[in-house]
Amino acid sequence: MCERESPPPKARDEAMGRGEGKNWIVRQADLGEAGDIAALIVLAYGDVARRFDLHAGNCPTHPSLMTRERIERGMALGTTMLLAFDGGTLCGCVGLRQPVEGVSILERLAVDPACRRLGLGRTLVGRACFLAGQVGAGQVEIGIIAKQHELRQWYETLGFRAVRTASFDNLPFEVLYLRKAVGAGALG
Repeated sequence: MCERESPPPKARDEAMGRGEGKNWIVRQADLGEAGDIAALIVLAYGDVARRFDLHAGNCPTHPSLMTRERIERGMALGTTMLLAFDGGTLCGCVGLRQPVEGVSILERLAVDPACRRLGLGRTLVGRACFLAGQVGAGQVEIGIIAKQHELRQWYETLGFRAVRTASFDNLPFEVLYLRKAVGAGALG
């Protein structure tokens, strides 16, 4: 993961220009990297798990409990994982499912806490949306915890719009789904 100590957000933003123009190396993952991807996701979602008191007893599929096997299974079923590096250090990832009825699902967006607020999440979502359009999707959808208002606002700055909420028996929170037009659908 990012092995450098993270400076305070304000100092980091000033020093890095809020990450604009940073040259992240983004590439598609291969199956042999599933363990590293899972470890990054666990690290990145730890604060969400603590904030909403999510654990194996009430939310066993939460990303904070990600395993290598779950990543491998998703990739075997066609999920493309994009990885972002700073030098040789894995700093972020995002998954993109193959489109079904023109909609690709964006999942497991994760940024190492030491690399946040540098524009990496925006970069990863942008690359994933571009890829979705390339493989025939007209829209990209993401599901988030409905009470994560700041995350909703962030996705809205990227062009996503809320489309529905849903409750599930196996989740202790309501899910908010947001969508964004991509590819040819984004032009009109």
